[in-house]
Amino acid sequence: MIGIIVVGHGNFASELVSISQTILGKQKYLEAISVNAGEGEHAIHSKLKELMGIMEISDVVILSDIFGGSISNACLYFADHSGHIAVVTGVNLPMVLKVLTYRNNVNLSELVSVACKGGKDGIVDACGIIEKKQ
Repeated sequence: MIGIIVVGHGNFASELVSISQTILGKQKYLEAISVNAGEGEHAIHSKLKELMGIMEISDVVILSDIFGGSISNACLYFADHSGHIAVVTGVNLPMVLKVLTYRNNVNLSELVSVACKGGKDGIVDACGIIEKKQ
């Protein structure tokens, strides 16, 4: 099984995890890190290190909110200095649900692809679809 850590500004990550578990049920090795205003990279590294110790699992995908922001940069730095950790940015609910559904059936690099596809496929021009049907 591959562990999942969702990291985001404010309560974004914890809410994604909570909603995911409401839909799919309680999930093992699924954690959230909420980053509050003013917390720097050191705080994020400490939280990641603590969760990695608690999870005691070798392969982990970190799903963070915005590519290029301080949170994703801290996650990338952490992953670069740790083993068997992948980072995917732009996390959304479809992405989280997809990785939770597939994480027992694929390896780490395949799960990264599943995450990216799931996140992108969850973005839909719903009005455009409705207009086409009319």
